[in-house]
Amino acid sequence: MKKKIQIILHNQKQSLINVSKGYAFNYLIPKGKATIPTKKRIKHIEMFQQIDREKEKIHKVNIKRITKTLGNINKISITKKSGESNLIFGSITEKEISQWIFKYTYIEISKNQIKKDNIKEIGRTNLNININQNTSKELQINIIPVNI
Repeated sequence: MKKKIQIILHNQKQSLINVSKGYAFNYLIPKGKATIPTKKRIKHIEMFQQIDREKEKIHKVNIKRITKTLGNINKISITKKSGESNLIFGSITEKEISQWIFKYTYIEISKNQIKKDNIKEIGRTNLNININQNTSKELQINIIPVNI
């Protein structure tokens, strides 16, 4: 019959785990990868776990709010100077798109979350906004020439 003891594993998030006595006292504790828990340390770890759970709840609420707000947007209209044959000067950047979204919705989206093709001409095109790993929203961009 193996005896198990509870130890605090020193990883990015300290966690309480049950391991066999031999593994704990012969390997983990001498190498500094774990310590024996005390009531104070257990309470400290539980406090940080509670804080992490609350942060996760807030993050989920923010994701739902962003998804709902972006769901109300169907298209983005951006005006640019154009030259001959419907080519614009420069290109539409992710930064311009994120600024447009912030201007009208007060939602900050980083330029890394926006995936688009290289836009260099007037017309309509689609882009994809990655809200998080599981959620994304597709928007239509309408580039309008300033000359008109």
